[in-house]
Amino acid sequence: MAGYNELHGLKVKYLSDDPSNAEDGQVWYNSTTGNLRVQGIGVGAWISSTSLSEARRLGGGFGTTSAAITFGGFGPPDNKTTTEEYNGSGWTAGGALNNGTARFAGSVGTLTAGLTTGGLSSPTVYQNSTEEYNGTAWTSVTNLPVARGAGSTGGIGIQTAAIIAVGGTGIPTTADAATLKYDGTNWTAGGSMNTARVYTAGFGTQTAGLYMGGAPGTKANVELYDGTSWSETTDMNTGRYSLVTSNNSPQTSGIGASGYAAPGLSVATESWDGSSWTNQSNMATARNGATGAGASSSSVMVSGGQTPPASTAVEEYNFGTNTFTAAAWASGGSIPTATALNSGAGTQTAALTFGGLAPSSTNASLSYDGSSWTATPNLYRAAYYGSGCGTQTAALNVDGIPPGTSTSQEFNGSSWSEGGALSDGNRFSTSTFGIQTAAIAAGYSPGGLTKSEQYNGTAWTTTPALPYGTYSAASGGTTSAGFVAGGGNPIKSDTAEWDGEGYTAGGNLNSARRNTCGGGTQTAGIIMGGYDGNASSATEGYDGTAWSTRPSMGTARYSLASSTAGPNTATMVIAGSASGGAKQTITEEFTGETSVVAPASNITTS
Repeated sequence: MAGYNELHGLKVKYLSDDPSNAEDGQVWYNSTTGNLRVQGIGVGAWISSTSLSEARRLGGGFGTTSAAITFGGFGPPDNKTTTEEYNGSGWTAGGALNNGTARFAGSVGTLTAGLTTGGLSSPTVYQNSTEEYNGTAWTSVTNLPVARGAGSTGGIGIQTAAIIAVGGTGIPTTADAATLKYDGTNWTAGGSMNTARVYTAGFGTQTAGLYMGGAPGTKANVELYDGTSWSETTDMNTGRYSLVTSNNSPQTSGIGASGYAAPGLSVATESWDGSSWTNQSNMATARNGATGAGASSSSVMVSGGQTPPASTAVEEYNFGTNTFTAAAWASGGSIPTATALNSGAGTQTAALTFGGLAPSSTNASLSYDGSSWTATPNLYRAAYYGSGCGTQTAALNVDGIPPGTSTSQEFNGSSWSEGGALSDGNRFSTSTFGIQTAAIAAGYSPGGLTKSEQYNGTAWTTTPALPYGTYSAASGGTTSAGFVAGGGNPIKSDTAEWDGEGYTAGGNLNSARRNTCGGGTQTAGIIMGGYDGNASSATEGYDGTAWSTRPSMGTARYSLASSTAGPNTATMVIAGSASGGAKQTITEEFTGETSVVAPASNITTS
């Protein structure tokens, strides 16, 4: 038999170095190290993702892991008509359903071209309504020929070529095997499935579809559709109903996960390769009645469901050489003295906080190295209700209380000194963004004004006004592309975007609030915490058009400081007031979702 050295030019690439663009599973021989090498073999894993805004189960959903939708469903406290849209990072509100909640409705499509039909508007009432979604609003279209529900929770097809198969009719529910096809205008009959059932799931297209699982019992059988008739194929490894699927997957490559598998809820995940099912990593939380989204056997997202009770939890499954870490808040080093109404500047690993109430007005200034705080030279004068921007070694503090502090203060890494005076007297609670030598200060108390000024490192000059009066708002960006969000009294959800010459209206926050903090850039912004009638832990991210939810802080608080000099993927919040007004020493650090490509490894015989 020929040895490896005789075959290296024919079977395995013979290379002097590891390739820079190796694909998952690619094998080569590294002649420099004398090792047979392989690029990662993909391993699937579930990670927690940003939670839904509302707990829900038995709703509808579809899309991909970067553009998904979930809607309708049940409680608490009662039936829902609301819609939530996902952009790959967080959730934002979509248009409301017109015809009730449709628990266990059939649902298919994409975020901008979706369909939902049938379902139960109550435990004893089926409906025949059909609605289409265009990415903004739901529109009522042709009804089903017969009221039905408890069918596919994943659906098959697209808005203009959909299948709704099997499901229940009548009370008590009777499982049937019927298939109905939608062409974008009308419903027509398709061939019946071989096994009547309810609570199924599926993926594929109208001419190449797959349905799996269901009840009564916990069925494992799977059927394929060719546009006309159904045929049995390989059973799932675990029989169950109310699964979720990667419902935009092709017939030959999909995922089925969670659901009910006797004697209880399941965490099982299985992938389909067109001929067989393979067990993958289990979900973190067992659930049924959840909604799914995904476009292949490499990714699926599961939202809500009954865990019990109805849940806001979201999990994402990824299969490949990339290792994903979910976005999350984590505890950082505590500051020495409980503080609120302080200011911040810098980055997550090189931050600065200064001023505030601790418990009275303070001139304290502290630097952070990513793990602990160290005292730095004090402010030129004590101040609270100020605002900050810049870096750890070139920071700017603007305005504040007590009166007489309308002069800016500048930090050079060694000491604070007096900077230029704001143009029209004392103010506080401005929103400041930019750097020490190029900053914008906008809005302030009392009354929530539209004032805006620009700093050039020496003097402040008046700029065009904000489109709305505000104070204690979040802000971020630069003097050519910035934003101001929320603030004011009454509390606002508005966003104003600055383009270097003036302000225009941006997307509204999902949660109106003031006494908040934020940062990042105009197209990758972040806002966290604040006061919405109570201390808030809510976090939202901005993409330059719309705000969407992010994982919440560990401790709800307001009048806090932030440190976010770059995009919103790495930031921190410092101190602030928690419920009841108690000042805090807490530091929390936020890190956005990350992925790392698995390295190549040696193939050994041991």
